[in-house]
Amino acid sequence: MIPDLSKTTRQHLANQKAPVFSLIRQRCICGKVSTAKQLTQHGKCAACALTAVRDAIMPGDFAKLHHMLGAVSQYPKSKWGWHNYFAAGSGQQHEAMRRLVAAGLATTGRAANEMIYSHANRLGCKAAGLDAASIMCAMED
Repeated sequence: MIPDLSKTTRQHLANQKAPVFSLIRQRCICGKVSTAKQLTQHGKCAACALTAVRDAIMPGDFAKLHHMLGAVSQYPKSKWGWHNYFAAGSGQQHEAMRRLVAAGLATTGRAANEMIYSHANRLGCKAAGLDAASIMCAMED
C-alpha cells in the first residue's frame, strides 16, 4: 500500500498552526516574564494584577482578609485556609468587606443575627498568600 503524501503534508501543516493564546514567554511592562496568554487576556502579568488589587483596598482590609482565611501568625502556614468566613457587623467591618467584594477578593454570603458573612474567593486566597493545598481547603464547603 502506497501512502498518500498529500494528506500527510496537510496534516503536518495543520499541526503547525499555533493557537491564538500561546504559552510563549513575553515581558510585561514591569519587566517580569509572563505568558502571552496572560498578557493578552489581562494586559499585565499576574504580579502587576495582584499589586493593582492590593492598591485598591486599604491595609486594614488586607488584615481582615487574612483573618477571614485563618492566615494569621498564631497558626503555622500549613494550616492557613482552615476556615473561610468573616462575620461583619455594621460600621468599619462592613465597609471593609464591601471594599474586598468590590476588589474581587471576596463574595457576600448570608446575613444572620445582624451580621453579614463574607467568604474569600480564589483570587482572595492567592492575594493572602495561600498555597494550592490551602486554597483547596478554603474553597471546600
